[in-house]
Amino acid sequence: MRHTLRHFKALSFAATLVVSAALAATAASVATASACPPPPASVHPFTPWGDSNDYVPTTGGSFESGQPTWSLSGGASVVNDNAPNSLDPKSDGHALHLSAGGSVTSACVTAPGILGIVRFFVKGNGGQLKIEVLVKGGVYDAGTITAGSNWAVSPILASNAPAYKGAVTYQIRLTAIGPNADFTVDDVYFDPWRSS
Repeated sequence: MRHTLRHFKALSFAATLVVSAALAATAASVATASACPPPPASVHPFTPWGDSNDYVPTTGGSFESGQPTWSLSGGASVVNDNAPNSLDPKSDGHALHLSAGGSVTSACVTAPGILGIVRFFVKGNGGQLKIEVLVKGGVYDAGTITAGSNWAVSPILASNAPAYKGAVTYQIRLTAIGPNADFTVDDVYFDPWRSS
C-alpha cells in the first residue's frame, strides 16, 4: 500500500510539472504575441503589375534606418540600394542583400488572421531564394524563386499556412540557396486575411 501511495504521489508531482510547463509556455507565447505590433493600413503596391490585392508592409520590410531589424545570418546584410516602389518615400535608400547561405527572418507582426501570401521586390544574379512563413510556431513553405539582374516584383507567393482566425504572430524567412546565390530584396509585403 505504501509503495502504491508513493507511486501515486510521484505521478501527481510529474503531472503538476507538465501542467506548469505548459502554462509557462502559453504565457511566454502570449508575451511574445503582445510584443508584436499590429499590421499597418493596407496598401496596393503592385497595382502597376496587375495585382490590386490588399497588402501590408512586413515589420521592418523596407530595411530603412530606425525600423525594427530583421534577424540576419550567413552574411546577409542591409545595403545601399532601393526598389522602384512608388509608395517609398524619396529618402529611402536601403535594401537587403543575401548571398549563398544567407538567411533572414523578419521582425514579427500580430495580424488578426493569416492567409500567408507574400510579395516583394527582388533582383538576383544566380541561385534560388526560398520563402517561408512562420506562424504560431509552425514553418510553412511559400515557394522558391529565381530573379533577373534588374528590379522586378516577385510572384504572388502563397504559403501552405492555415488561415488562422484570431490574432497570431507572423514572420517571413528568406534563404539564399546554391553556391552562386545572390539576391537583393526590398519592400516585403504580406496579405493579412481578416476573418469576418
